[in-house]
Amino acid sequence: MKKTYIIFLVSIIFIISLNLIGFNLLKSHNLKKKYYNTKGARVVEELKSKNVNEEEKNSFKRIPYNLSFYLKNNKMNFNKNILYKNNRFYIPLSEFLSYFGNKEEVDKDDIIIKNLANIDLNKKTYEEDNKITDLRGDILKEDNEYYISFFDLCEILKLNTYWDYEKNSIYISKKTLTEVDKEKPIKRNKKKKAFIRFEDFTAGDVYITKGALEKVRKVADYMNENKESFSVAWVPRYINNTYNIDNDVSKKDSIQNSNFIFTLDYLLNRGGNVGLHGYTHQYKDTNSISGFEFGDDGYKDEKEVRTRVENALKIANKVNIPISFWETPHYRTTHKQQEIFEEYFKIIYEPSIGIYNKNIITSKINKVTKYIPTPMGYVDDDDGKAILSRIRNKRNNEELSLFYHLSVEIKDVDISIDKNGEINYKYNENSILKQIVNCVESLGYEFGNIKDL
Repeated sequence: MKKTYIIFLVSIIFIISLNLIGFNLLKSHNLKKKYYNTKGARVVEELKSKNVNEEEKNSFKRIPYNLSFYLKNNKMNFNKNILYKNNRFYIPLSEFLSYFGNKEEVDKDDIIIKNLANIDLNKKTYEEDNKITDLRGDILKEDNEYYISFFDLCEILKLNTYWDYEKNSIYISKKTLTEVDKEKPIKRNKKKKAFIRFEDFTAGDVYITKGALEKVRKVADYMNENKESFSVAWVPRYINNTYNIDNDVSKKDSIQNSNFIFTLDYLLNRGGNVGLHGYTHQYKDTNSISGFEFGDDGYKDEKEVRTRVENALKIANKVNIPISFWETPHYRTTHKQQEIFEEYFKIIYEPSIGIYNKNIITSKINKVTKYIPTPMGYVDDDDGKAILSRIRNKRNNEELSLFYHLSVEIKDVDISIDKNGEINYKYNENSILKQIVNCVESLGYEFGNIKDL
């Protein structure tokens, strides 16, 4: 009798447990289903699935300013026009390849560049060394000539570029094949993940000065070569009311903006995740980057907040930059505003208001959005000693997560063009970023990809 009673009791407990698990799973499923039916989620899906209309298909045009290309100091002359769309250049493929002793063969839906890559015209990808990569630009055929974006050609042909804004010229040279330092230990797939975000990246201020974006690309090379992931907080519309500047990279045509889009493409191809750091990172008469945008003292009406988020997404969509996260400028936001942001983004790269988490958490509202805090802070000195100290003394309840302004790091990168037209780089081995990476590695961490969360 006693044995029967115990079996009965265990059965009841088991059934109740199953019901509770089922209830929680159903509740979680319903919350996620609700998330995908929000205003924000619908806007994101509409942007992703938006069909390219005829106007967009026919929006290729000639470059709206004079531009010259130089290969090893020799001017490149093209018989056919170089085309242009959304601050990307489109180059006649056969003419460009001829300067490098290459030519293409078209086989049905593939363009074959011998010993380099196969381009899939339908999927808009290219394959090299058994690796398939998405083309960052479009493919156009006009007058029996294929046009491919300048960036994609530089990737396939392994080219460095230097953009001279004063001369409206782009200098090109082949990348040198550098050997991996054999003395450096082989990187393992460590269990512990750290996270780094490059902050306040925008087409304005220091980043449109001569040579700045080339230096940013060198930093991305370093991270990629060391298998370190990173994120980039992008402000898509730069406003400086002091100098009457309003720069939307999806609308304003300029060589600086083309170089900026080229660099965003480069960061993406080096394993970077690009996110939106507000729309303008400013409020009313203030300037981008120094100003805030949201919060109790910023744009706070729900319609205003949604409009600014959606305008930022539209810029990214128009210039074909995939967005991985949202970060509110200066973290100045409210609980209600974060609820709105959650509808549009599965990752919010800041602490959750009211919780102020120091570890990564999942939203209690939609059970989908992750909040990534940066308890290590940012580099706020000239030598990085403070951030290195905080990393070494990290507490167990803190994420090893930080942010860093690339405008500081690029001071340690020098660029020059020699008499043969070769583009040369010197990158200080003791730069702050390299010290941070070495410190993180010594503690058994590596910078992880936020998409893997």
